[in-house]
Amino acid sequence: NALLDSADYADYFANKWTALLRNKRTDAKQTRSTYAFHAWVRDSLLENKPYDRFVRELLSASGDVEDNPAVAWYHHVREPQAELEDTAQLFLGMRLQCAQCHHHPFEKWSQQDYYSFAAFFSQVNRKSGPEPGEEMVFARRAMPTATNKKTKQSVKPAGLGSKPLDLTPDDDARQALADWLTSKDNPFFARSLVNRYWKHFFNRGIVEAEDDMRETNPPTNPELLDALAKYFFESGCDLKNLVRTICRSQVYQLSAIPNQYNKVDKQYFSRYYPKRLTAEVLFDAVNQVTRTEGKFDGLPAGTRAVCLPDNSFNANSYFLTVFGRPDSSSACECERSQDASLAQSLHLLNAQEIQDKLANDQGMAAALTSDTNRGDEDKIRELYLSAFAREPNEKEIALAGEYIAKETRNKNDKETLTSKRHAYEDIIWALLNTKEFLFNH
Repeated sequence: NALLDSADYADYFANKWTALLRNKRTDAKQTRSTYAFHAWVRDSLLENKPYDRFVRELLSASGDVEDNPAVAWYHHVREPQAELEDTAQLFLGMRLQCAQCHHHPFEKWSQQDYYSFAAFFSQVNRKSGPEPGEEMVFARRAMPTATNKKTKQSVKPAGLGSKPLDLTPDDDARQALADWLTSKDNPFFARSLVNRYWKHFFNRGIVEAEDDMRETNPPTNPELLDALAKYFFESGCDLKNLVRTICRSQVYQLSAIPNQYNKVDKQYFSRYYPKRLTAEVLFDAVNQVTRTEGKFDGLPAGTRAVCLPDNSFNANSYFLTVFGRPDSSSACECERSQDASLAQSLHLLNAQEIQDKLANDQGMAAALTSDTNRGDEDKIRELYLSAFAREPNEKEIALAGEYIAKETRNKNDKETLTSKRHAYEDIIWALLNTKEFLFNH
């Protein structure tokens, strides 16, 4: 509960959601917009704003970013087709892109469904905002309709699987969309969210991929998905409660070490599936273990990578790029890469960036060397707790102690201090390159 109520929770999930919501800066004029949007998402998570209200505020946003930061989403997602596709992908767990051109013979949604959904966004308009390069978003007075490009017919707004709505030019169709999305009768909204969060924690969704929920891609455990969706909706769409429920579940606490019965299981959650730390979390973890700080242009020293407001900081950080921080160009989770690569291994092993952190005069190795009040065994315990959140076993203590002793043997006092510091640097380097450090398990 303390963690869920902390700023760390809000920072972590704001990092996830702003990437999915395409909080992308392409020039300096968008800085105020991307920063304001990031702050709105973070504050919403920190106060535990109900998920249905969060989605409603986002989709129905009007005005400028100073008064209503949620409008920044419409700065980046600009066409009705993109708005409907992102909405379906993010909040319904569906990919409707193909339905724009044809009705797939094995899928449910047609071109008519696609353009009826697009009609919800047909009134969205923009005009110059109070600051140079900024825009105000508003719903223009017009009949909310879209044109089916195949039949050339005008279609009214309709939720997927629902009847067309009779709205007037004075109605904001986005409000009607939010009503349909968050209704208890909508079979997709809650299921999509709980499946997305399940994927977040388990590295695999009950439906995989998490944004490809369709009749021909059924859940591996439909009873679990339905029960979790029902529980989430009845909780008032409480995101913190959902996280708490998942993390306290028996399945989340299963061992990641396979046995003879579940070693081939990759979809039924009979064991925990390890996943590599995200780029931002790994960057911050390296800084924590080495006691160094990240430096990002225009932000205070010590700003953590999970707190970065938009994608623009990727360009000057090879670490974030090589470890797969997304560019916020799409609403797909697949844009974030958590696959291991040779480039990642080489960076952790050999990069000057890592060597500088290890050898930092205010860093962990220097601090341990200068601390004369504790023995090496106590310092080794501190390193393991910092890197792995566990105590080292006797073999690990002995191995590290022997290495320090070997490196400092037959040295004078000055040489001993230098050699001991190098030994601690080597031990920290070794810990950073272990799977135990790099993966959730």
